[in-house]
Amino acid sequence: MGFIVYLAWVSVAVFVFMVAYRALKYASMPLSLRWELYPMPGEPPGGGSYMEEVDYYKKPVHHNRIAGLLEMGAEVFYLKKVKEHNKFGIWPFSMCMHWGIYLLFLWVLLLLVEGIFGLDVILPVTNIIGKIAFVIGAFGSLGLILKRAGVRKLSLYTAPEDYFNLLFLFAIFITGIISWSGDPSFTLSRAYIKEVITLEAAPVPLPNIVIINFILVELFLIYMPFCKLIHWLAKYFTIDKIIWDDAFKVKDSPQDKKVLKQLGYICNWAGPHLVPGKTWLDEAQIVDGGGNN
Repeated sequence: MGFIVYLAWVSVAVFVFMVAYRALKYASMPLSLRWELYPMPGEPPGGGSYMEEVDYYKKPVHHNRIAGLLEMGAEVFYLKKVKEHNKFGIWPFSMCMHWGIYLLFLWVLLLLVEGIFGLDVILPVTNIIGKIAFVIGAFGSLGLILKRAGVRKLSLYTAPEDYFNLLFLFAIFITGIISWSGDPSFTLSRAYIKEVITLEAAPVPLPNIVIINFILVELFLIYMPFCKLIHWLAKYFTIDKIIWDDAFKVKDSPQDKKVLKQLGYICNWAGPHLVPGKTWLDEAQIVDGGGNN
């Protein structure tokens, strides 16, 4: 017991706290420029903005919230945009890596449920999910590493952090595969989870590979909220609050007050298209970079 048990509790605490902090930070940030892409999910192809209609502000806005959530689901679980728009063929590897992560956390969650409630009935399902997670996760992360390193146009905008993240994930999945090969029923993994839950030493010594595998998972939990892998959280705000947001701005509403506040911000950077020291409202009214209206 000791370090490996306390690290498990610390990693969960850090992850929950930082994800909540990042979510609140995203929600409180200044309003972004809205894209207002049409048609909205659930609307017929070729549809435009409701603001194109006569007296649109007098009519109710009928957005299909369910269709919007389904579209977000397609992006999160199917990586729809990657499949449709990425021309380098990374979609199969990206899908495997993402689903490897999803199933990995589901596997750990099921191990916790088994340990807390003694639900041995879900044991076969837990084992299958763990094995699939490790295999497809390793395949996907390794495939993305080779793709990004082997295709010049991809390697040009692949940062060292991207390689580190993929190698980190690959290490988690490959140690999981090695752990599973020596313990097909994940008995020792369950012993570790039981040790974390009860704070009592496991009845049998745990192999180093099992401990390493879980330490990597726990370090990943701590690391994720501090790097670009937190993009899964930002995705909601990007899609719902920027790409699709076309809510009519009502005078004196909270949104209207935010806009007025932001129009008073001072531009403190220079460029051919703006004049430093002026407010955003002043900049928006300038026709050219010389300050002539």
